[in-house]
Amino acid sequence: MPLTIADYAASPKMLVAGVAKTMLEDSPFLDRLPIEDVGTLSIKVLRQTPNPNIPAWRRMGQAHGSIASVKPDEVEEQAYSIGNEITVDKALYRDKSVRLYDPMTEYTQQVARNIARTITNTAINGTPANPDAPVGLRWRVMNDLPATQNITADPAGGVAGLDISPDTTNPDAAQQYFAHLDAMLLAVSGSLSGAGKNMFFLTNDTLIARHTHLCRKSGMLKTTTDSLNRVFPEWAGVPFIDMGRMPDDVTRVIGNTETLNGTATTGGSATGLYLVKFGKEYFTGWQEYSMEISEPELDADKVTYRSVIDWVMGFALTHPRSVARSFGLIVV
Repeated sequence: MPLTIADYAASPKMLVAGVAKTMLEDSPFLDRLPIEDVGTLSIKVLRQTPNPNIPAWRRMGQAHGSIASVKPDEVEEQAYSIGNEITVDKALYRDKSVRLYDPMTEYTQQVARNIARTITNTAINGTPANPDAPVGLRWRVMNDLPATQNITADPAGGVAGLDISPDTTNPDAAQQYFAHLDAMLLAVSGSLSGAGKNMFFLTNDTLIARHTHLCRKSGMLKTTTDSLNRVFPEWAGVPFIDMGRMPDDVTRVIGNTETLNGTATTGGSATGLYLVKFGKEYFTGWQEYSMEISEPELDADKVTYRSVIDWVMGFALTHPRSVARSFGLIVV
């Protein structure tokens, strides 16, 4: 069975559990991402390619023709180490006065929060330009998957986009938006329902607010609640997950400045939307070894206590229809 951040949060190791709880609370994406325990720095996945041989009908008395199997594409995925040192002055670490929070605990939570946000950001925006980190979904869908998995929101099929912002003048915007969500479902699940299929829409808070408004106005709003009592809107049984902010606490992981044709994340007026199916046969996280957090120890300088968070993990995408990416949605 794959691990989840919730499993780490239930660890008997208090430091691990504390860091995991912070990650779980800060990143709904990490809360749902399955993490396969592999034990190696790299793994190979087989990505099935279409078979060009087409079965034929036969006449009575004749033999069937044969179809040679097509070797799947073998793709190697790499794990990378993410973590940070937590350092606290010895005087603060040993201070026994009454305080609202313990400095080491507070700094550890800050680092854990930023690690969660960095992983979440990389899951979307990572590119081969950074050889020390995994490649994210945006690059993978645009470069590795069939063109069918990149879907324009333009109702006419072009790159004019679809304006669902509060000041849109398009009277059919809501219905066109709902039809666009259905097109994404068909691209990934092959049906108009994702219920029970471990699928999620990944986006930002602005689109989630617009989706909630349009569904409520149309009498179609449905929501689901997680173990932390967080409420998420759904479409056809698929929850919408806000990918949140980067460590600066300002910049959205998925912004509202993408170009209408989806080729750049800045210089435009649109936002991104991803539909992802989780699972080891689809898209998953994986690790070489479990997340490790060392006990605070007095450093060689004799005035600093130091602890280290270290996690060697990565992402793997197997099925070519594991993900669909939308571009051209205007929400502001």
